[in-house]
Amino acid sequence: MTKILLISGSPRKGNTDFVLSKIFDGIKNEKELIFLKDKNIQHCTGCLSCHDKPECVIDDDMTQIRAKILGSDIIVIGTPNYFGNISGLLKDFVDRTHPFYKTEALKDKKVILIMVGGGEIEASQKYLDHTTHGFVKYLKLNLIGSYCFKALNPNDIKQNPESILKIDEITRKINSL
Repeated sequence: MTKILLISGSPRKGNTDFVLSKIFDGIKNEKELIFLKDKNIQHCTGCLSCHDKPECVIDDDMTQIRAKILGSDIIVIGTPNYFGNISGLLKDFVDRTHPFYKTEALKDKKVILIMVGGGEIEASQKYLDHTTHGFVKYLKLNLIGSYCFKALNPNDIKQNPESILKIDEITRKINSL
């Protein structure tokens, strides 16, 4: 059975969490949704210990999250658009995946990226593609989808029929894999 891991990089319960929660509710396979705001994830110190040994010297919730990533078949990652970038929470998460870099343990693992922001979708798409390029490239992930939503206020996506259709499209795609 396919295992799907959803990860929210939003520091608040807003549109990003709404999108991921709706996708989560529609997934038929084994699934888990992690809200990084509820986890203890310290900043990467850049010590490079994980460069030689595929584990991090920092003992926090990333240890369990990395194990869940390894055990998943599809990873769905969502973030708000903050000044044309991913959130700080998600940046800390990305930096702490460095132990996977040399091992190629995530090679060809399927990933879907989602960004929610107040600006135009085309701009958010450009930012999402740019800010996640290294993460996808260096971990050799298989990017199977990249989606952006326009939303600023807490209920913008709930009240937008086009956004709900896009969420349904993402969910169908996941269920078909």
